[in-house]
Amino acid sequence: MTQSKELDPHIAYCGLDCSGCDVYQATAFDDDKLRQNYADKVKLQWKIEVDPASINCHGCRDERPKTGFCATCEVRACAKDLGFENCAPCPDYGCDKLKKVHAAMINVGKSEDGVAWASINLETIRRDKGLG
Repeated sequence: MTQSKELDPHIAYCGLDCSGCDVYQATAFDDDKLRQNYADKVKLQWKIEVDPASINCHGCRDERPKTGFCATCEVRACAKDLGFENCAPCPDYGCDKLKKVHAAMINVGKSEDGVAWASINLETIRRDKGLG
């Protein structure tokens, strides 16, 4: 499928931009080839078999079911319970849960110069809102 437009940013509770996620893109474009590519990548990198048909996600803050790690993310559950759009305004910003998720992002290459993209996004939000 030819992707005719870029996806609008969808900032997750942790700060990650879902629009850059393979699963989110496969869902947004309803693209079975992207789903298969993601399933192949998961099998190659983590030796986990994933049914491509199960690869669907409408973004972190959407209520529909999530795929993979996002389905059980502690950061997502916490921020959602506290009623935050993301972790930026949380009085416990930088908590161990958030640090753990950001560290995992660094380990899978969702980072720049050793800093998780999600962390960069949250710091920008905090700065723009005068929180940091």
